[in-house]
Amino acid sequence: MAWQDRIKQAAYTPPSGTRFVFGYENVSRSVTKKTSAFNFPDADGTYVQDLGHTGRRYPLRVFFWGDEYDVEAQAFEDALIEKGIGRLEHPVYGLINVVPFGEISRRDDLKTAANQAVLEVEFWETIDLLYPTGQTDPASAVVSAVEEFNAAQAEQFEETIEIEAASERASFKSGYTRLLDGAKVGLRAVANVQDNVRRQFNAVYDSISAGIDTLVSDPLTLAFQTTILLQTPALAAANIRARLEAYQNLVGQLTGTVREPNLGAESSNAFKTDDLFASTAVAGTILSVVNNQFETKSDALNAADALAALFDDVTAWRDLNFESLGEVDTGGAYQQLLEAVSLAAGFLVEISFTLKQERRITLDRNRTIIDLVAELYGEVDGQLDFFIQSNGLTGDEILELPKGRQIVYFI
Repeated sequence: MAWQDRIKQAAYTPPSGTRFVFGYENVSRSVTKKTSAFNFPDADGTYVQDLGHTGRRYPLRVFFWGDEYDVEAQAFEDALIEKGIGRLEHPVYGLINVVPFGEISRRDDLKTAANQAVLEVEFWETIDLLYPTGQTDPASAVVSAVEEFNAAQAEQFEETIEIEAASERASFKSGYTRLLDGAKVGLRAVANVQDNVRRQFNAVYDSISAGIDTLVSDPLTLAFQTTILLQTPALAAANIRARLEAYQNLVGQLTGTVREPNLGAESSNAFKTDDLFASTAVAGTILSVVNNQFETKSDALNAADALAALFDDVTAWRDLNFESLGEVDTGGAYQQLLEAVSLAAGFLVEISFTLKQERRITLDRNRTIIDLVAELYGEVDGQLDFFIQSNGLTGDEILELPKGRQIVYFI
């Protein structure tokens, strides 16, 4: 495949959901490394602190032409000034969450090209963080957003599933049962950590399995019960990493397939079912982080990163399937899930400022963990297990820490 074959159609979808296809010319992008340089008077060389990088920036010169060029250009200009995060389908650099940044200019070439408008805009890549403001209880706002997603997802599932023919219903039932069993296996270990969660998880699974013949003809109820099943393990008092990994593994199994249109409605139904499970697993991840007591700033921020990455993976996979099947996403459930992810990530960032911050030291001599914990934390009781866990100490290190060992502690 030559480079020309890898160039895609250029398009932008604003928060309102209308997709605009446009012409373009030469393209570019840029990114800035976030670094600080420190020079010390008694040492040669420079210490460069690497703090990662900014989002990438995508300047574009956009063209509209033809009999309706002015109407199309005006609608696109209005889309660019909508508030919120849009999706840029860059012809070279792929799918990116963006916000149009800075000045947006438009030129109508009435003399040199009477039916052409040229707009210049710079899209900035953005992370999906919307800091909740004015919320007396940000966690409740996140839970409410998940509930709104659940309703939107179930309604969308009912509206898009095609099960009129007997063969379609049989294929749909078979695929759904397979995913249901896979979800039970993948989430069972997390649910089993807490008795009441385990009982509810098994009861919902048994209810769906026993009534699957009836529920196949009632996709709305089936979808609602499935969201309850998949999100119940998020409430278990399991380690947050175990919960996140369980949902990540489930999503990984679901998003490995891009459906082809060769089987018609059966292919479309299979994707819609995969999407129900995958998107609901993202919502389960959201409930997991909201129902967790984080101890350290790094744990909260790592959870926010994991949530954003999982959502991005599901979004990219959904886009590939919609393109492969030649279908258009109505966007209702996606927008609700985006809102929930954004609120959850913002919640995690917000609470991170109140949590313990990580510090690192390198031991200049052999130390015992008792005296080191007392020195770093001012007490031993209640801190020893946390110290051992956060540093991954095993074997001889629990008896004595060697000189040169890097130690992590939190303040």
